Order: sequence, then C-alpha cells, then structure tokens
Amino acid sequence: MARKPYICRIVSLFLFLVPVNGFVSFPRLLSWAAQGRALAVGCLLLTACSGKSGKPALPLPTGHFEGPVTIQGTELRAALDLREVAPGKLQAELSFPAVPGMEVPLNEVHYTEPQLHFEQQGGFPGHVTVNAIREGDFLRGSFLLDSLRAEFVWVRRGPAAPRQYQEQAVRLQAGNQRQIATLYLPEDTVARHPVMVVLPDSVTSAVGPARAAWLARQGVASLLLAPAASKNAPTDSSARQWVEAAFSALRTTPTIDTARVALWVRGTAATQVVKSVARPRPVGIILEAVPLASAAEAQAYKALSRQRIPTLALYAGADDAVDARQSARRLRNAIGYGRGNAVQVYLKANAYFLLPGSTNTAGLWSWPYFAPGYVQDVEQWLQQRLIK
Repeated sequence: MARKPYICRIVSLFLFLVPVNGFVSFPRLLSWAAQGRALAVGCLLLTACSGKSGKPALPLPTGHFEGPVTIQGTELRAALDLREVAPGKLQAELSFPAVPGMEVPLNEVHYTEPQLHFEQQGGFPGHVTVNAIREGDFLRGSFLLDSLRAEFVWVRRGPAAPRQYQEQAVRLQAGNQRQIATLYLPEDTVARHPVMVVLPDSVTSAVGPARAAWLARQGVASLLLAPAASKNAPTDSSARQWVEAAFSALRTTPTIDTARVALWVRGTAATQVVKSVARPRPVGIILEAVPLASAAEAQAYKALSRQRIPTLALYAGADDAVDARQSARRLRNAIGYGRGNAVQVYLKANAYFLLPGSTNTAGLWSWPYFAPGYVQDVEQWLQQRLIK
C-alpha cells in the first residue's frame, strides 16, 4: 500500500490532539464552532488523502457509431465499431458503407478519457488518423486522410456488431527460419473453410490485414504471411519455402478444408512460387502486380496452364512497381485462356487498386474508391473457384 503524504499524517495527528470533550484549559479559548470547522476541514483533507475522488470510472466508449465525413464539400458516411476485447483494450473497424470492400480493421486503438485516437498508415483508403472526444453518445473530432482534414460528429446507434472472424497465430518454420503467421477464420457455422494463403510484398504490406479480413467476411479463411521483399533475387527461394510451410501447416488445421487451399501472391516473389507450384498444388492462384520484362521471364508461368490451376492476374495501371500493360500481355500469353484464367488491368488505379481522391473543376472533392470491376472480379473468381 502506498504511504500517505506528509500533509495527511499531519492532519491525522491534528485531529487526534484536538479535544472534543472533557476539561477545557486556556488553549481551549477556541470556540466550539472553530473546533467544528477544524474537524470539518480535517475530514475533507483525509478524504482527499484516501485517493478516492468518489467519481466512478466511465466505461470505454464501445458501440456502433455512424456519421458523415465531409472533405471539400463532398460527404461520405462512415461507420465505426468499437469493442472492448480485454479490460481497458479497444478493438475497432472503420468502414464506409457506400464503398464496398473498404473496411479497415484496427487492433491498436488508444483511449484516455475522454480522448480517442487511432491511425492506419497506408493501405486503403489512405493514411487515416482519427482524434475524437467522447461527449455522451457522441464522438466529436477530426478525420485526417493523408493531408486532408475534416471535422466530424458521429453518434452511437447501438452496440457494435461482433467481428465476423477470429484471429489465430500459426507458427511456421522454413529451414532454420521461423515466423508467426495470422489465420483469419470466419465466425460462422461452417465446420471446415476454404482458405487463401496471402503473401504480400513490402510495398503493400499495410493492406494485408484488411485484405485478409475482407476474405474472411466472404467466408474464406486466410493465412496472412509476413511480406516478401519487394525485389527478390533469382536465387532467393524464401517465398517458395514459406508458402510450402503454410500449406503444410494448414493440412493439420481441423477447421480448414485441405481440398480448397488457394494462394494470393504479389510481385516478384510469384516467380519463385510458381516454379514449384505442383508441390503445394493450390486449387487456384491470384497473381498481383507480377512484373514480366520479357517473354522469357513469363515462361515460368506456363506451369500454371500445364497444371490446370485457375489463375486470376491483377494489374493496376498506375502502379509504379510494374509495367502493367506489357506484363499483363506477356502473362496472358503464358497462361492462355483456359477455364478459370483471367488477366485484368485496372487503368489509373494505384498499387492498392484505388482510384485516388481528387478535386474536380468545381472544387469538390472526389473520395478514393476501388477501380470499377476490381472487387466484383475477385468476388466472382472466389465464388467459382474456391467457395463453390
């Protein structure tokens, strides 16, 4: 127990020495009223010394909050779900109902009464920072998207909906290397789920958790691996080894349908993975932003056609990491036009397949949104190749 401050000890001694009854000597020239005031002050001081202000601690601001965010005259409705997952610890999802697929899971939410703060660095819709003050059932504060700032008031509309998935740590080992991957498992009544092994690169690693969570909301479990290097040397086989380790771990996971394991890989790491694609043998593969500088580099991807592995290739036209048009043409020639194969290029989309926000001639802001067709193309491929 912490020791009382010296002022508290002095007050306690003073109260002990002040006579309330009995013989009155000269020092008792003080009136009974004065003694009463001294007793009252002392009691108040002792109450303060007890360390209890009497004001009950407020619960965390959990619930489902909604409201508009307006940037340069253009309004977009936002929704924030806040849950207490452990004493004093908040978890959240930020979403924009008018933009399908744009839900941001937030596991790092900071709250010190009455201030709420969270931040997402990169990904979609961009670099988001929210600072808010709780005022009863309202959150009032600022919303920062990259360098654009907006003020908002969001109102609590009821309890937060539970997350549609749970996160589980999965330990992987490749040679003498180890990593802890995260399995996003849908919260539903399905006993065994199809699964997507997701291997991002360092360029788009910020979007990894949001993508894995989106897959889980579609009913597809996802195993999110640590990002591969954005540029892999020809002799670097680490990406292939981690993918093989992931497939091996999933075979012993009782909640996974081992006959429906697919792969989503981005960047140069894909070349190493497809060279040994027969070993993990995915039921389908999504290739994202795979750079192919020549027809010779594309030859390795013919293995997907020979193994009859349905392939969806995705390219963003404004992705600086790849020549989308030329790479898409070379990959299309390599994998052919077999059943389940498609190569899509989304013009003007950035590396996250977003059309960036911009200001039109009238001075109104256009919010960032996914390239037309992107979400629908992925959903359709999942339904036909993995969820069926």
